[in-house]
Amino acid sequence: MSPTSIVTEFINAWNQNDIGKAMGMLSEDVFYHNIPMEPIRGRAGVQAFVNNSKLKLGTRTRPHWQLLAIAENGDTVLTERIDAFHAMDGHRKSFDVPLMGVFRVADGKITEWKDYFDLETFRRGVAEYCGED
Repeated sequence: MSPTSIVTEFINAWNQNDIGKAMGMLSEDVFYHNIPMEPIRGRAGVQAFVNNSKLKLGTRTRPHWQLLAIAENGDTVLTERIDAFHAMDGHRKSFDVPLMGVFRVADGKITEWKDYFDLETFRRGVAEYCGED
């Protein structure tokens, strides 16, 4: 599979709320960085982040990534997306975060994943979603 196909499948796994499949597409030693937050190293670290975030992706919140553009250069894939977060209980508002994502792929796995977004937009969305002031 091409790097673009792997990243597209990864995005589809998130959109199908198949967090296990998405995690399985990451290399064991993946480097994950939500810029400007602190980076995370390793699949287990990414899984812990997903499980322990206020959003509780996959259980409390269903993510949906709208892919606006995608480009590949060698092992690197660039994505322009709008990541939406929807409540699974139907009682909370959803919110969107526009972003650019950069993925590196090797041996069929995502080895690097960086998302660039406005932190205040994200924080405001989480606060409203979680009912915080």
